[in-house]
Amino acid sequence: MSLVQTAVSGFIEYPKIDTLFERDMATFVVDETRLKKIVLATIREWDVTEKIDGTNIRLMLSESGEVTFGGRTNNAQLPADLLMKLFQMFPADKMRAALWVDGTPTQAILFGEGYGAGIQKGGSYRPDKSFILYDVLAANKWWLDKAAVDDVASKLGCDVVPYLGRMTLDEIVALVRVPFSSKIGNGMAEGIVARPIETLFDKRMERVIIKLKTKDFVKGKR
Repeated sequence: MSLVQTAVSGFIEYPKIDTLFERDMATFVVDETRLKKIVLATIREWDVTEKIDGTNIRLMLSESGEVTFGGRTNNAQLPADLLMKLFQMFPADKMRAALWVDGTPTQAILFGEGYGAGIQKGGSYRPDKSFILYDVLAANKWWLDKAAVDDVASKLGCDVVPYLGRMTLDEIVALVRVPFSSKIGNGMAEGIVARPIETLFDKRMERVIIKLKTKDFVKGKR
């Protein structure tokens, strides 16, 4: 396989993740009195993971067994050294073994971050570039639960985003408001991403998922 990033179609982009709160556009600090979506208040507990400061990656396995790599969109370009790492880490036979249950051909998309030295401020995570997994969509309709995502990561021998626990919205805000240490490397965490315990969709059929960064509580234009 030649080291070329292939344009793909038929594979969805990762749904946009909204910040938990609306933002005060004068200070750019989040307004804790205004949730981005009112439905968020109806969810009692959330599964919370660390938000990794990296570049969005999609690993795409077709029903014919071919593997392609891409960024957040089909037009996004990946750094050559990161692309080479992905080719080394995720050969097609390994992807099929991890994702095809009983050998049954299934389309799957692995969503993650390219992270590490040279990507954003990722030098504190690790000295090289690699991939860390945070979500898997199977057959273009099933979002795998945490245990299944962990199992896929284990079979592929890749990292998975650190799990921080099950929390209420108040507990999430208390955690993120003050800088806290990343579970990877020796730096500070960027923030969190949180999902309902079961995958939920709002009335617009958009997936319910939130993010919150420590810098959301600091004045200054983003």
